[in-house]
Amino acid sequence: MNEVVLQAEGIWRSFKSGPEKLEVLKGVELTVRRGELVAIVGPSGSGKSTLLHILGGLDRPDQGRVILDSCDIFRYPEERLPELRNQKVGFVFQFHHLLAEFTVLENVALPLLIAGRARNRALVQAEAVLDEIGFTTRLRHRPAELSGGERALVAVARALAKSPVVVLADEPTGNLDNRTASGLMELLVQLKEKGRTIVLVTHNETIARQAGRRLVLSDGRLKDEDV
Repeated sequence: MNEVVLQAEGIWRSFKSGPEKLEVLKGVELTVRRGELVAIVGPSGSGKSTLLHILGGLDRPDQGRVILDSCDIFRYPEERLPELRNQKVGFVFQFHHLLAEFTVLENVALPLLIAGRARNRALVQAEAVLDEIGFTTRLRHRPAELSGGERALVAVARALAKSPVVVLADEPTGNLDNRTASGLMELLVQLKEKGRTIVLVTHNETIARQAGRRLVLSDGRLKDEDV
């Protein structure tokens, strides 16, 4: 059985809404093993993105803990969390957040450069990752010169650049047409088959059913449903 690489235990998270407290996550439990592709679905506002951000150390829970690659991440001081995220987590966001002034190759190399990798070496490694996902042209183009699907591929490549323990994808197909979204999901399935570990949140049930596991977040709790 594959080893556990990500575990959430008793995750609670609430937000102030005027005089009231809105409980979004109510003791969420989650175990992800190496090489899994897990899709989290749920109604709008159910807390899917909040949960993903907590799993990646972008937000802190009110209670509970997250174990990532044997590291209890919220026991780390705040100033060390960015380094931990850069080492162990790859993020893919709905709006991609590519840097407009950088080329495709430079955007993918960015996590490596942040980690102190020499520029030439980082660019070579970035090109290898782009080749792995089948993006072999337009490497010197900038994001504004790319289609939405191409920008999504670049965002995935950037997330993979440092061979993270887990890739967390927040609505990665949300701004794509059905055909392009299906192609991106096929890529994620291929990456899973190569041993990559991916957790994605999506409102698209068709996309979710292509994952190895489908989990439903409702009323602050997570239900595991095998696909």
